[in-house]
Amino acid sequence: MNPIAGGGKCRKVYPAIVRSLRRAGVACDVIVSQYPGQITGLSSEFGALGYKTVIACGGDGTVNELINGIAGTKTALGIVPLGTANDFAVNMGISKDINVACTIIKERRIRKIDLVGVGDDKFFAGTGCIGFDAEVAAFASGRRKEKSNPFLLHVLGALLKFVSYKARMVELRFNGKRYFGKILLVAFGNVRSYARGMLITPGAVPDDALLDICVVRPLARWRLLSLFPSVYKGAHVNNKAVTVSRAEAVYVQSVGPMALYADGDFMTTTPFRLKVVPRHLNVIVGPGSSQL
Repeated sequence: MNPIAGGGKCRKVYPAIVRSLRRAGVACDVIVSQYPGQITGLSSEFGALGYKTVIACGGDGTVNELINGIAGTKTALGIVPLGTANDFAVNMGISKDINVACTIIKERRIRKIDLVGVGDDKFFAGTGCIGFDAEVAAFASGRRKEKSNPFLLHVLGALLKFVSYKARMVELRFNGKRYFGKILLVAFGNVRSYARGMLITPGAVPDDALLDICVVRPLARWRLLSLFPSVYKGAHVNNKAVTVSRAEAVYVQSVGPMALYADGDFMTTTPFRLKVVPRHLNVIVGPGSSQL
């Protein structure tokens, strides 16, 4: 359980979650994380010991920490979504209703999904980004406290970056091709949505062994404002400034360092390489998500 997830909401409601899990017949122990990275260390031990399930009680960042501990093991990931966005949980068909999420864990539908390897030692399961969105995430992360409202921090960051952001020069290499030019942002999607439902890579499938790469080139501010609403329907991909490709791996470098944020957390800086690792994570999914 991540106590600061959801602006501290997780700390308040987790006793009710434990009761709900136990009513659903799930025997569980509770560990409250104390510092960043602790969840990864603990879940790595649990995976090595052969624990059946480890449940992330929090948001996308909590899920990401847990994934980096159990990746490649037989241990399954369960999720009770209590973060700001919960995009990964939504993509896995998991309800934001606590009691329903606990029932899903009890029913234990397992889906093997891909992970995206970042270099040699990190993974993400949802969406990574560089450029505008990464700078907004960095702004919000740098000002986050337990009682702060993460959503409002992201809104404030987006407004500030909308005024101040300058397009960056990047190079992408994938599928034997090369893109070199200025970008507003690049999103690397293993799932369809991020940032509270924005369908940035609407065709992404988490178990197809491919990464969806969405390049958004610089736009005049008024054009960007008109494009923004279309992202919630995935219609932005029809804009001439947007290109979506698929690849098993991509190499990224830039003129000057750029941060990669994935599932809301900082991962690394350019240059870096992303590579899909097929079916590398067991996830307990909702009834609306296909099973393999």
